Amino acid sequence: MSENAGRAVVVMVDDEKDFLDVIRRWVEPAYEFVGLNGGDELLEELEAWRPSLVILDVSMPGEGGFDLCRKIRADARYAALPVLFLTGSRDDDDFLRNIQTGGTGYVTKPVGRRRLLATIKELVGAMEYEVDTAATD
Repeated sequence: MSENAGRAVVVMVDDEKDFLDVIRRWVEPAYEFVGLNGGDELLEELEAWRPSLVILDVSMPGEGGFDLCRKIRADARYAALPVLFLTGSRDDDDFLRNIQTGGTGYVTKPVGRRRLLATIKELVGAMEYEVDTAATD
């Protein structure tokens, strides 16, 4: 596990390494970033990093983002973990599947840096609010 100095951790799963590298450059000034080229080790990485947000691509070889989201939601430890789908799919059915599988947000590619960072900030902030509220209950 990384010593992230109190920074929120964002874990992203995408099969396009170059795209992961671009997103890493955008995200790392504000957040700890963990990029995975596939979802095989996602649950282990969630345990190790305890992220504030997971970003998933919908279409990947092997398990796609919807399958990975179902796995995340099946584990009670991650019931409140925000899951953002960042995908090239503009299909209405995929948007609905995002909701049905427990996705928290859905952003289509191409995406600009400002829009993505604003979405991440909103979702991470919501997660931090939920954690703070739970601590005071």
